[in-house]
Amino acid sequence: MAIKSTLESRRRLQTSRKIQWAALKLALRYGYDDMTTEMIAAAAGISQRTFFNYYPNKGAAIIGPSTGFDDQAAAWFRASSGSLLADLLQALYQHLANIVVDHSTPQVIGELLGTSPELQRILDGVLKQFGNQIADLLVTRMGKEARRDAELLGTVVSHALGNTICSWANDQAMSANSIIEVSSSRLQALRGNLALI
Repeated sequence: MAIKSTLESRRRLQTSRKIQWAALKLALRYGYDDMTTEMIAAAAGISQRTFFNYYPNKGAAIIGPSTGFDDQAAAWFRASSGSLLADLLQALYQHLANIVVDHSTPQVIGELLGTSPELQRILDGVLKQFGNQIADLLVTRMGKEARRDAELLGTVVSHALGNTICSWANDQAMSANSIIEVSSSRLQALRGNLALI
């Protein structure tokens, strides 16, 4: 049953990426405002109904699939007894291995963000959702009474990761494997700067 579920998840992720790439290409060619969900569905070779099974609108298709922690990474984090931040970064490393594909996707997204405030709002929503997922995971180790601290840490980590992915997208010499390491360095620098306040 787990194998079937994994295969279905992979197929779903492949289809969502296919739709995203179609949306990105169309937005570059025609502009975000002139692109429609009908055009995206046609370019992806799917029905419009299938499009809406994956994304609620064209902006969400541009930003791409929102993927949470897989069960294996979440279970590993909950069971681990190492440093909270180090364990979280390791879980994020496992998570990124499933979602990071190539430099070009975030590059094109970055290029399109400046063309529509709507896209920036959608991306901010995705980062907020991911920060909440991180907070949910942290609460399993920190306890429910630490929910507010977990939410703050989740927000900071999700934004550090998002900023690092933007840096990676524009630096061909930077490997995907170094995204977590660079994010960790940024978080350590932030901690050092906060100590100076």
